[in-house]
Amino acid sequence: MRLLSSAFTVRPVTLASENEKDDEVRKGTDEIINILRDIVPRLRKVLIEQDRVLSAVTTIIASVVTPAFKSKSFPIHLPASLLELIHEITRVPNAQRAWKKDIGDAFSDNKLFNTPANVAGRYWMPLLRQWILSEKERMPELFAKLSPPTTAGVLFGVGAASARSEADKKTQLTLRRIATLVFAADIDHFVINMTELEEKVVELLSATTVTSPSSAIRAEIFLLLRVLIIRTSPVHLASFWPLINAELQSVLSSLFPDGGEGDRNTDLSVIEACKLLDLLLVVAPEEFQLHEWLFITDNIEAVYRPSSDLDYSPSALADQVSNELGLLQHSTSGRRNSEGERDMSAVVNLTRGTADGEGKRQLLLRERDATLLGKDDVVKKVIRPFLSYLSIWAFENTYAMESVDMGMCEELVLGDLFDEPVVMVGVDNVVERM
Repeated sequence: MRLLSSAFTVRPVTLASENEKDDEVRKGTDEIINILRDIVPRLRKVLIEQDRVLSAVTTIIASVVTPAFKSKSFPIHLPASLLELIHEITRVPNAQRAWKKDIGDAFSDNKLFNTPANVAGRYWMPLLRQWILSEKERMPELFAKLSPPTTAGVLFGVGAASARSEADKKTQLTLRRIATLVFAADIDHFVINMTELEEKVVELLSATTVTSPSSAIRAEIFLLLRVLIIRTSPVHLASFWPLINAELQSVLSSLFPDGGEGDRNTDLSVIEACKLLDLLLVVAPEEFQLHEWLFITDNIEAVYRPSSDLDYSPSALADQVSNELGLLQHSTSGRRNSEGERDMSAVVNLTRGTADGEGKRQLLLRERDATLLGKDDVVKKVIRPFLSYLSIWAFENTYAMESVDMGMCEELVLGDLFDEPVVMVGVDNVVERM
C-alpha cells in the first residue's frame, strides 16, 4: 500500500491528451494503468484482508480515476485500459462506496454523451449497469427533474425564447439520461418505474411550440420509446400502446400537405418517429401487430396492387402519406415490371436486407439522426422514400420468417444516444473483457 501511494506521488497519472509532447510521461501512465488493471482482480489474494483491499481500491480511485474524469479531455481521450480498470474495480466486493460517486459524477456530466458510440457500448454500458444496481433512487430523481409543459409566466421576446430554449435543453438531457439508464440495464429492470414514466411521457407530449419546455423535446421522447421497446417486455408496455399508436398517427398525419400540428414536429422528431415505427415493425410485438394495419399494408397488396390499380387507394397511413406527397405518382400509376411488381426505381435505395440473403429481420432506416439531418430537404430525401417502401419492407421481413437482428437494433439506438465515434486511445487493441 505504501509502495502504491509512493508511486502515485512520484508519478501522478496524467492523460495523454494533456501531455502529448511528453511521450515518456504518457507511456509511464499507460504502463501504470495496465498494471493496475491486471492487479485489481487479484487484490484479495495479495492483500487478503478486506480492509486493505478497500484501502487499495480507494487509493486507485482517488489517484487515477477521479483525475481522469475531471480532466478537460473527458470523455474522448480516456484510455480504454482505464475504463477496463474501472470495470474490474466494480467487481471488487463491497467496494461500491469507493467508485459509485465517480461514476455518478461522470453520468451527470453532459460531456458523457460525446463519447463515441462504440466505446459507450463496450465500456460505459457495463459500468452504468453495475452503478444502477447500487443507485436505485436515481431514476425517481431524474423523473423529478421533468417538469410538465406550461404557459404560465411565459413572456414574449428574446428573454422568453432563451428561457424556453434552456428548459428544452434541460428536459432533453434528462430524457437522454433516462433512456441511457434503461438501455444500460437488464431487460425489465425498470418495470417498477413504468407507471411514473408513462405519466411523465404523457405530460411532455402535450408540449406545444409556445410552452416551456416546448415540443422540440418530442424527438427525445420517441428515442426513449425506442429504448423501452428494446429493454422492456411487451406485456409491461400494455398501457403505452395506445399512446404510441396515437403519436405515430399524429406524426404521419402531420406530413400531409394540409396536415395539422405540423409545427409541433421538427425534422428530427419525424425521423425519430419513423425509426420507432420501423423498430416496431421489425420486433413485431403481438400488441402492436393488432394495429400495424393502420400504418402499413400488411397483406399481399403491399407488393401486388389490385388489378384496378388506377382506382386503388391504400388504407395504410404510410402509403397514404407517400402517395399524397407524390413520391409514387409514376411508380404506382399502372407501370409494372415483368413480374407484375411495382417499379421502385423512383424510390431511394435506403438499405439492403433479408431479400439480399442477410438472414435476419432488419431495420430499414439505419443511418444516424445526425447523418439524416445533414441532408437537404429531409422529408423528400429520407421520409418519403422510407414511407413508400415501408410496407414492402415489412412484408419481406415477415415472410422471410427469420429471427430479429436485435444486435443491430441495439447498435442503432446506441448510435443515436451517443455522438459519432472518434478514434479512442488503444480501443482497437483491447482484449474483450466485458
